[in-house]
Amino acid sequence: MVHTAARSMVIETLGEAAWRNVLEQAHLDGENFISCQNYSDDVTFALLDAVTRISGLAQEDLLKRFGRYWIGYTAHSSYGSMFKVGGNQLATFLSNLNRMHASVHTTMPASRMPSFEMLRNENGRIDILYTSDRTGLTSFVEGLLDGLMDHFGEAGHVSHTSTPEGDIFTLHCLDKKTEMKGAA
Repeated sequence: MVHTAARSMVIETLGEAAWRNVLEQAHLDGENFISCQNYSDDVTFALLDAVTRISGLAQEDLLKRFGRYWIGYTAHSSYGSMFKVGGNQLATFLSNLNRMHASVHTTMPASRMPSFEMLRNENGRIDILYTSDRTGLTSFVEGLLDGLMDHFGEAGHVSHTSTPEGDIFTLHCLDKKTEMKGAA
């Protein structure tokens, strides 16, 4: 699904010719990606490198944009029903991410899912511990979390800290009442 979402994003923002160029530069001429099939990380990172070159964006910026895009793409795809089961509030959804990934893992046993553990949820601050055996995807996760904040109507920002235990992402959610007062 990551590859089909990447295809969709590239075509929407850069056009069909750019996607063909991405496939060519990634040495994947004519590749059609099939949902619920595992692809090697080499394919994923070859696509990422090609899109980075073609778009002219820094890799971190591209990953953040793709993370945000992924949320809308997933919510409106065939996975949308599972997305809805995660909960209708940001904190609930975040606390259910591992269950959602476990569900995906049952249909794709060879998949390697990350882990998201909620460490704190108080006073408009949510801390999430992210661990994965993949490296180099923290900007993607930051984009995902930004996208989830938008999806659930939360204003604020995401910050990131690396620790020996994993990456901690902090979602700083603005109090909507405070936000409304500032807009008046």
